[in-house]
Amino acid sequence: MTVIRKILVLLLTVGLFLSAHGRLSDAEKIKESIVLYTKIIIDESKSDRHRDINAFVKMMEDIADHQIAKKLYIWIQSWHENGLYMDAKLKKIEFISIKVKGNTATAQTEELWKYRYFDRRINRIVKPETEVFYQVMYYLERKRDNWVITKIDVIKEVQKNQEGRK
Repeated sequence: MTVIRKILVLLLTVGLFLSAHGRLSDAEKIKESIVLYTKIIIDESKSDRHRDINAFVKMMEDIADHQIAKKLYIWIQSWHENGLYMDAKLKKIEFISIKVKGNTATAQTEELWKYRYFDRRINRIVKPETEVFYQVMYYLERKRDNWVITKIDVIKEVQKNQEGRK
């Protein structure tokens, strides 16, 4: 898939998300924000595209606050500057609890990720495929009609590499 096509698909996904977003309950909007955040991690981590930080933060403004978007950008770009790209799949995300109190909310998830890192300079996998189970607490604020992620805490992380070792 070409870079332009990837950008169009991502923009279409964000556009569809925002157009359908107005008809959803708070809990569904919270889920959509978190799922879209994970999709952006997956897409941006394996992309050759190098946005500037301001464009990235602007793209994320309806999903994550400035600090979360900036931290994600720096994390992805630090890998890319060393030629490394993450090939990730979110195998499962389960919402354990969603609590809304006025204009703030928390959402606890259990997520199963599978990823590997490869070096495009030498076209080789440099970190083998790994499965990681996470328990995550997301903190969100209602901004306009969106639920925006303001903080993320990883409560638990359990890794298992391809050979099955923990």
